[in-house]
Order: sequence, then structure tokens, then C-alpha cells
Amino acid sequence: MLTIKTDLDNTFWLKYIVEEFRNINIADFEIEIMSLDDHSSNNNIIYYVQNPAGKISIYNSNQIIPSNKIEYLRKDLFILEKSWSDNFSVNYDIFWNAFVFLSRCEEYISEKYGKNIYSYSLNHPRLDKNSFDIPIVNILFNDLEIFIKDNFNDLRFKEKQEPQIELSHDVDYINKTIQLRLKQTAFNGFNTIKSLFKPKQFLRDLSKTVNFAFSNPSYWCFDYWQDLESSHSRKSTYYVYVKNGKKNLKSWLIDPSYDIRTNIKLQLKLKELYNKGFEIGLHGSYYSANSVDRLKQEKDILEETLNIKVTKTRQHWLNYFEERTPYIHNRLFETDSTLAWNDRIGFRSGCVSKYRPYDFKNKRAFNYEIIPQVIMDSNIYDYSVRDSELLKSKNMIRMSKEISKTTYISISWHQRVCSSDYKWHDFYEELLNEYI
Repeated sequence: MLTIKTDLDNTFWLKYIVEEFRNINIADFEIEIMSLDDHSSNNNIIYYVQNPAGKISIYNSNQIIPSNKIEYLRKDLFILEKSWSDNFSVNYDIFWNAFVFLSRCEEYISEKYGKNIYSYSLNHPRLDKNSFDIPIVNILFNDLEIFIKDNFNDLRFKEKQEPQIELSHDVDYINKTIQLRLKQTAFNGFNTIKSLFKPKQFLRDLSKTVNFAFSNPSYWCFDYWQDLESSHSRKSTYYVYVKNGKKNLKSWLIDPSYDIRTNIKLQLKLKELYNKGFEIGLHGSYYSANSVDRLKQEKDILEETLNIKVTKTRQHWLNYFEERTPYIHNRLFETDSTLAWNDRIGFRSGCVSKYRPYDFKNKRAFNYEIIPQVIMDSNIYDYSVRDSELLKSKNMIRMSKEISKTTYISISWHQRVCSSDYKWHDFYEELLNEYI
């Protein structure tokens, strides 16, 4: 048993982060939290206080409000600004920092005051976006484990587990629709304009834009992924869209167009995949992220159509609302991999382990779990300098496998991207061959 004695008035968040630490770092002992005035017969005590008085202690920063700035204590460790003090065994606030980053408290506060992140790192209030390249929560938890081992010889942690990487495919388009032609041509055109003063790059981008606008290849790529992954003894998850309800102009443009209820060919392929051990999750429509009724209807339709149970979800466009989406997912699913970035690879929650998100309203953990999605194909090919992001992606997977005792992450390649319009599959093959 480990006892944490604290001068905090509110320990709800502390209980949450301590329990996630136990799960992620596989602590083989219980942790209790009590006030300074409570008596404990336990000899293993950490004082989480503002005045250490010479005891084994971790600095309590008294829940400072996250600002837009962070400060680096070393190359791989950053903390909230001014979140440290001298004369402590650990002079920065491991617990509060881990909570802020894992709960995405910065995003919660931002949305509370009217600015939604919309899963774009550029909208995040934190100024240093490169901080999303670091699995900061796992690093904080590892430091805490070392601190516990150094001070309490009888407390044990279990051995590292085999890293888990969920291979996944969002099934957005199985045919080249007018909506996709408009969206992707506009996006390619924007990237072409950005390369205007780089002649070689500009010509490549211009050719890509024109070719996409007028080409019409097959987007039925299920067999390619199935054969590739089976050859590596791997099974991926397909996140499938369900057409449901009326559409306005925005949802017509953003959401996929196929109908799982009437597309018999798609039904048969998904049933085949499922029977061979591949998983099927729900790719919730854009507006379902804000509507429990809509998302439940989509889940019910998918389950009834394929005669399976669906326990996984990922929202289309990574659409997410702090006040609504997690509560909906908590009612309907066991795992979610929506919490990723649209515009970059990286660790949105600073974590490379499966974890339970925090319920700010009820001050406790949700029941469902997050599978952090750290790499998506479009992060590399649409939003970044390709060559540098390819290397960065490899390093990110390597880091994820090394840094955590319970690595569990997701990578996503859209179902259609091995077609001639994209040719994004070669790197996926390389990852399978060498890094996963």
C-alpha cells in the first residue's frame, strides 16, 4: 500500500490520475489518498503538499490554471509554467501536470469559454505545438514510478507488456463522389498555391491537383488491405459510416455518401472481414458527435445490418465536443479513437497507453477507454512536408513502444488511399514490415 497525504481540499482529480497511473504503469499495490490530519499506520507515505517539512514529498502547485505556456525541465519533459518549487523530493507537480495533459484540461477550458478545438492543433491554446510530439503523461508517470521505487523498496510494479498497435481504416469513400472531388481538389489546389515559389514542387502539386480533379479510379481497396495485413498475421479495424437522417449542405459535403443498408456488396465484404477476425467500428457522422440519438441510431443500424456487436467508435472528421461527445461515447461504446489531430501526427493527450478520459462534470473517470490515435495518413500527405513526417512517424512509433509499459496506440490509413489518386499505401507497408 502507498499512502498519499495531501493538503488538497478537492481530491477528485487526484484520485483519477493516481488510478490511471496504477493502470498505465502496472503498479502491483493499492494507493490511498488521505488528508494530513488523518492517521495512517502505513510507512509508505508521500506528502503531496505546499510545505514539505523535510518529508518524502511532491510539490503541490495548488492546481494552477493552465496558461498558454509550458516550460521544459529537460529535453523530454515539460510542465505548466511556474509549476515547481525548491526543497521538495520532487520539486515540480507531477500529479497536476499529468492530470492537465491527460484530461486535456486546456481544451476543456478553451471550449468552456467558447472556442472549440475541432481536433486541429492550430486551435489549441498551447503556444508550443511541438509539445504534442512528446508522450508527456507517460514520461511523468515513469518519473513517478522511479521516485516510488527509490523510496519504497517493498512496492512493486509488474513487467512491461507487449506493445499493441491498432491498425485501422476509416471507410469514408468506396466510390469517387462529387463531394470528394470538390473537397480534395480544393485542398490540393491550396497546397499548390503554397508551393508557388518552389518551381519543381509547384509543378508536381499542380499535376496532382489536375489529375485528381479528372481521374476516376476504383476506390474498392478492401482486398488490398486484407491481403497485406493477413500476410503479416495482423487484423485491422474498419470504422464504417452509417447514412442516417436528413443532410444539410455541410453534412452533404463532409459526410460519406454510401448507405450500408442498401449496399449489399459492402455488407458482404464487411461480414467476410469480420468472420476472418477483422474488427468493425462505427465511424459516426459529422453531427452525431453532438447527438446521442443520432449516434445510437447509427450504431443500431450498423449492428442490425451486419448482425454484429459494435464496441468501437471514431467520429468522422474527428469531430468532438467536450460537453457532449464523451458522455455519448460513455453510453454506447467500450473504446474510442477520436482523440487525435486532423492537422498533425502526435499525442493529443500526451499518452501512448489506453486510458479512461476524465468526466469534468461528475469529477471521475468515464467507463469507456481511449485508444490514442497518433498517426493518420492525411497528417503526413496533406498537411506536412512529406519526407520529414515519414521519419517523424517512424520515430513516433518507436518512441511509443519504448516509453510505456502498456503501449496501446492506433494508426489510421483511409480505405481508399491505395488507389492511383493517392498512392499512400507504400509507407504503410514499410511500417508493417519494419516498425509494427
